[in-house]
Amino acid sequence: MALLWPGSNLEVIWMLYPARRALLMPYRIWLGPGFLTLAVVMISASIGCFRRRSWGWWLAAAIFLVNGLGDVAQIFMGHFLEGVIGVAAAGTVLFYLSRPNVRAGFF
Repeated sequence: MALLWPGSNLEVIWMLYPARRALLMPYRIWLGPGFLTLAVVMISASIGCFRRRSWGWWLAAAIFLVNGLGDVAQIFMGHFLEGVIGVAAAGTVLFYLSRPNVRAGFF
């Protein structure tokens, strides 16, 4: 939302990572809606998982798979530590989701 409404009270979020503001603002016209779409997908996955729907499981698994692949790309782009941590985190969640007792709760 801070990308879509620069200068608003939402600007405080950039204090967490100020360098990203300068990097992302030139592309806010398409990044803003893209991040909003991502937020809707994440909310949908959360609802599906909390309600233990099979589509929620599949959506969560797809999200973490894509996230892990993005982290692998980070490694090849030279961001080794960030990429390895991301791959480990996504892999851990995918491992958890793939456990038979967890899957049984969704199917």
